[in-house]
Amino acid sequence: MSEEETVKSYKDRSVWMRGLYMVIFMVFWWVAEFVAVFVVLVQFLTVLFTAKTNDNLLRFGKSLSLYQYEVLLFLTYNSEEHPYPMGEWPQAPEVEKATDEKESTQKSDVSEK
Repeated sequence: MSEEETVKSYKDRSVWMRGLYMVIFMVFWWVAEFVAVFVVLVQFLTVLFTAKTNDNLLRFGKSLSLYQYEVLLFLTYNSEEHPYPMGEWPQAPEVEKATDEKESTQKSDVSEK
């Protein structure tokens, strides 16, 4: 990279705008981390007291983790797409229940014996 190119990128407004967006999305990512910790705790308490997972929390947790992934892709220059709120909120595909899998595995183990 020549010295002229360095000066050009230093003065390029789009570079500074990207930096501003990066700071904003870092704040969004930190908020998303806090929300994720809350979702984890509520889901754990739900399973602890009801022995079942909350489907709404499963879907939201998955879409939240996809959002965090999109933000990190943007922050690390692996994507030029702006995450939510400038883009779409990621839609999570259908979520498999971990507790249902465990129960069906245990039932099949018992029926095999």
